[in-house]
Amino acid sequence: MNFECLEGRVFGARYYTVQPIPSWDLNGDWGGVETWPKMVEWCVDTYGPTPKDGIWTPNCRWYVNNAKFWFRKEEDKLLFLLRWT
Repeated sequence: MNFECLEGRVFGARYYTVQPIPSWDLNGDWGGVETWPKMVEWCVDTYGPTPKDGIWTPNCRWYVNNAKFWFRKEEDKLLFLLRWT
C-alpha cells in the first residue's frame, strides 16, 4: 500500500496527514478494506482513543477523517508509516 503524506490544519494547529492509497488488487485486500480497520485499531492501541465526534474536538493527538490519519506529532506519523509500510 502506498501513502500520500501532507499537512493540514485543525483549529489552526498543524497536523501531519497520511492517506493510504489503495492498490485495488482484486485478488487481495480489495484496496485496503480489511487493512483500514486494523490501522485504526493499531492507532487506538498506540496513541489512545480519539473522540467520537472526531476532528471537531480540538487539540487531540490524532484523528481519522476524510480517508486520512491526522497526527499532531511528526513522530507519531513516522511511527505509523514504519508500521504500515
